[in-house]
Amino acid sequence: MRVSLHWLKEYVDFTLSAEDLAECLTMVGLEVESIEYQGKKYEKFVVGEVLEIAKHPNADRLSVCKVNTGKEAHQVVCGAPNVAEGQKVAVGLVGAVVPHNQHDPDGKPFALSHVKVRNVDSYGMICSAYELDLGDDRNGIIVLDSNAKPGIPLARYLGREDTVIEVGITPNRPDAMSHIGIAREVAALLGKRIRLPKVKVKKGSVPIKKVLTVVVEDTQRCPRYTARVIRNLQVVPSPGWLQNRLNSIGIRPVNNIVDITNYVLMEIGHPLHAFDYDKVAGQKIVVRLAQQDELFVTLDHKQRSLRSDTLLICDAERPIAVAGVMGGENSEISSSTTAIVIESAYFIPQCIRSSSKAFSLSTDASQRFERGADPNITLWAVDRAASLIQSIAGGEVLKGVIDVYPKKIQPKRITLRPTRVNEVLGTTLNHKEVSALLQKLNIRVAGKARKKVVSSTSYVVPTYRPDITEEIDLVEEVARVYGYNNIDTKTESLIKFYSYAPEWEFADELRNCLIGGGYSEVIVNSMQEKSQARLASDKVVEIANPISKDMGALRTSLIPSMLGVIRHNIFHGVKDLRLFEIGKAYFHDPSIADGTSLQGFVEKERLLLALTGIVEPVSWGRKPRSVDIFDAKGELQVLFNKISLDKIKFIPYSTTDALIDTGLHVEINGQHVGMVGSIRKGLLSMFEIEQDVYIGELTLDPLKMNRLRARTYQLLPKFPPVVRDVAFIVDGAISSEVLESAIRNAGKPLLTSIKLFDIYTGEQIENGKKSCAFSLQFLSETRTLTQEEVDRTMQHVIVQISSTFGATLRQ
Repeated sequence: MRVSLHWLKEYVDFTLSAEDLAECLTMVGLEVESIEYQGKKYEKFVVGEVLEIAKHPNADRLSVCKVNTGKEAHQVVCGAPNVAEGQKVAVGLVGAVVPHNQHDPDGKPFALSHVKVRNVDSYGMICSAYELDLGDDRNGIIVLDSNAKPGIPLARYLGREDTVIEVGITPNRPDAMSHIGIAREVAALLGKRIRLPKVKVKKGSVPIKKVLTVVVEDTQRCPRYTARVIRNLQVVPSPGWLQNRLNSIGIRPVNNIVDITNYVLMEIGHPLHAFDYDKVAGQKIVVRLAQQDELFVTLDHKQRSLRSDTLLICDAERPIAVAGVMGGENSEISSSTTAIVIESAYFIPQCIRSSSKAFSLSTDASQRFERGADPNITLWAVDRAASLIQSIAGGEVLKGVIDVYPKKIQPKRITLRPTRVNEVLGTTLNHKEVSALLQKLNIRVAGKARKKVVSSTSYVVPTYRPDITEEIDLVEEVARVYGYNNIDTKTESLIKFYSYAPEWEFADELRNCLIGGGYSEVIVNSMQEKSQARLASDKVVEIANPISKDMGALRTSLIPSMLGVIRHNIFHGVKDLRLFEIGKAYFHDPSIADGTSLQGFVEKERLLLALTGIVEPVSWGRKPRSVDIFDAKGELQVLFNKISLDKIKFIPYSTTDALIDTGLHVEINGQHVGMVGSIRKGLLSMFEIEQDVYIGELTLDPLKMNRLRARTYQLLPKFPPVVRDVAFIVDGAISSEVLESAIRNAGKPLLTSIKLFDIYTGEQIENGKKSCAFSLQFLSETRTLTQEEVDRTMQHVIVQISSTFGATLRQ
């Protein structure tokens, strides 16, 4: 919000510089984002008087002017068709920066210098309204009042010597969205009293109720509606002081009536609206909800289709305004208007916010209503406007006021304990000091607590402070007025000696392992299209009010999101990827009620690994090899080893999964924890991916439960191992994993390691059979094994495998 310091000083006295004021306001939570010294914009611009005009000797459309700038006369070449002797004009002297260059398509500023125009010296420039940023007229120079004194600074003549600060108002502080609101803060900080304008309304003899009726059908959305009627007024341009005030804060003057409503809005922060009384059908105002798809043309000349929850201001026949947002074209103030209805209402924030968002209309009025206006200022605001209109536009204010306020909104009462203030702030304030600080903000002690010191006190909070709702809010107000700089900074250092090393977050441990293994982490949105969410499960959590179609549901698997990332990278030329994500999948299952989450809704934290492209960078010494399922399986095995997981099984299965083509179940201690496999070709085509992608998706909870927390070390062996190779011919249906487990059991306790190094089918192997070759390592921790001991163990292994699987040795 833009705040004029000249305007601000009408309500509170202060001598602070703009910089000091900015620092004070920032320290109490009203951050000043910029300071604009408006007079600097027109430095080296003065009021000039055209003394003489001669035709340019070398150009038909140019004039050579002699201009009195106060101290001396300057020769200026001018191309404006309307320049004439005796005019008072705006002159830019050498060194001035003209705000807009009308010969530049972008209107960029430029500096004036002494130049020759067609061999004639020019020592300045007579400016147009566009060039001075005072309007859009480019066709001629701006002509000032005839009584303007030559030589005075143009900024002074224009009333542009003000200083304006830009205050960033947070959404919870609607009370600060006005000059009086900022004045309250300044008065509280400096220990000053605020001055409110005196409101005097000369009322006529005709009662307002004879010419206007107000009916509020929805008092929940519109708890208060106040109106006055003014007749026999004249709509003309506003006086200079009013235009200057509005211009200084960036509001374009329209006419005296509209300007006054804007002036009061920026003064007290309460939105007003003026209707042309003669355009209000039936002399009746009705506040009601719109009908679905009802059409209405707003002041910006756009036709809008209304929703059934849109609150309208209507006359006896039709809508005339969207409540709290924007008026209608059909009741707009014009130069022919002679009577008006001034509306000063209070609408609940949720209602106005809904209308504003629905129509993408954010106005000065809606910004204040949707944050929370003051319901008890409507009468003062409408009287303030009526008073100004009487003094500027004339007219008769009808007797009485219509004020529909069926249930008065009372100020909140909040209890505050001085002990709580001191606990939070680290201060030693007593009850009297706390009350004095709050009173500066017009937050007063309620009832009898004024007369005695008590352990807790009830305070009355003004209705213009909707942000203060509980005790901690009052503590914050005490801190703001007391001054954050006055609160001692106390540093307390605690050293806690653990009897054991504190555990890392499990997810962080996984991240470290994977990043160390060359993976890059992916972070994506958990919301996606409903069709994508249903790829992995029908138990989809749908979003009730999605921002867009692409965010209509919560994901049931991390895979579709990952494929989107892979697609993006491939399209940008990165085809070899090792990615991971730790995130959540969400499910809606009404049958689940585990007491740990919302009834029927479940979220599971998962880890997803994705590999695609070639395994290692291309080099001259080796041929490139594409990633396969064994690489994905191996990556999981390495990860499990790093986080101390054992008793792991990878179980092949014939998948009907919509996402996975070739797959392996992952089990730990007999519990299913996830899967590893290749993405289906059809799903890859959906994401426009033309290379194989392998993934491993695991649920984190069982990983946490099964990991070995107590880690031990083992001494290196003192005695040499003995290695033997053996190859068994078995049925092709027998998996190598089952065979390996049987060999391990048969070779105990001397067999310490087993590795499958070859699987062969073909010549010399019977159809339906395969050869599985293993390397076995035998070791004892107490002695060097003899040849006989190893032979006996090998023979036992051969006998067991032969009898169990009908296997034969391959010679």
